[in-house]
Amino acid sequence: MKRPALATKALPYAALLPPLLLSPLLLVSNLGAAQTPRGNIGFDAMYFAEQPLLPDQSGQSVQPGLSGDLDWSTDLSDDIRVDLGTRLHITPDAENEVTGDVKEAVFLTRVKAFDIKLGVLQENWRVLEAWSPVDLVNQRDMVEDFRGKVKLGQPGVSVNTFYNDVVFTALALPYTRERRIADGSDRLRTLPAPLLDSTFENGQSDIGFALRLQYRIGDFDLGLSRYQGHTREPLYQPVFQNSTLSGFNERYEDIAQTGLELQYVVGDTVLKAEVIYQSGATDSFVGSGIGSETTFNQIGNGFDSITVYAEGYYDTRNDAAPLTPFQRDVFVGLRYNTNDVNDSLLDLRYTHDFEFDSDLIELRASRRLGSSHTLSAQILLPLSVSEDPALRGFKQDKYFQLSWVWYW
Repeated sequence: MKRPALATKALPYAALLPPLLLSPLLLVSNLGAAQTPRGNIGFDAMYFAEQPLLPDQSGQSVQPGLSGDLDWSTDLSDDIRVDLGTRLHITPDAENEVTGDVKEAVFLTRVKAFDIKLGVLQENWRVLEAWSPVDLVNQRDMVEDFRGKVKLGQPGVSVNTFYNDVVFTALALPYTRERRIADGSDRLRTLPAPLLDSTFENGQSDIGFALRLQYRIGDFDLGLSRYQGHTREPLYQPVFQNSTLSGFNERYEDIAQTGLELQYVVGDTVLKAEVIYQSGATDSFVGSGIGSETTFNQIGNGFDSITVYAEGYYDTRNDAAPLTPFQRDVFVGLRYNTNDVNDSLLDLRYTHDFEFDSDLIELRASRRLGSSHTLSAQILLPLSVSEDPALRGFKQDKYFQLSWVWYW
């Protein structure tokens, strides 16, 4: 049975009420300082070539969806601003027909040399393309994007300051969001049975803390971070009834993580690296990813460009590790862009897992239609994934997706 709309992992009321209730009133009362709302409305249709692997998954070959984003900002004074960003997605054939999230809802102010944000935050620490070991402030929404690039808003407070070329950031995070994963009638599921319950080692409202130092000089970027709090990658524990698997409980352990990000520009090439050391009750391990991205400009007689990128990932997790991709993987890709008024783009991506010998092929194409519309298509081909714990649920989920988006 599908869950009632609006189905989404709830944020604590204490974090949501100030941005959601006070912000609209402040926006209305400060129309002169408010920016025009901006956003998009999109329609997409996914065609699955095969019937699903699991009996409770939707067997509809064509699955349509409607989505929208809204962003709005206003200046309350010279030193106070409100930013609001929301997302809504309607998918009739999904386990949760209507989902949504507050991506960001913050009050921003400046006190002497400190920039302060309070509310629902969006933080981005990543430099790698396929997966980011370092980026863990915001929980990932694995239904909107199975690679985890779509993130859920994180309640918290951020304090930012700088000295010369060094930027310091401190965060207090009073609530842990649960990871959103495909479940029930959803396609692209990672678990073969329903998710039953969630537990947190120190309670879901336990405060997490993060510190980050970012150093930029010329073509060189360095980021150092330290996090203490609940992990964003739960352990999935099977639950059996009468020797039959009935579902999974997820457990979020308390962890400490130290992270390093490096990025260096050499001509038309960007060299990237992310390294972490994470320790918790179940495991302590090192995770890493390195990569490069090279752009060849003005191909032929026009402004066309080709970007070639390659990344490798490795970590030392034990067998009890969460279902996390990119532990012993290589990721390569090629992006062709016309860089003209139509901004036509073709993107080919290939991922290979050396431990389980699985492959993932993605082909994406997009084109601008006029000044405010885009049309895009995507093909996903999971191959030889039967032995890969993170991808075996994708075995019969090859799909073609067509999307139209109107930006306003």
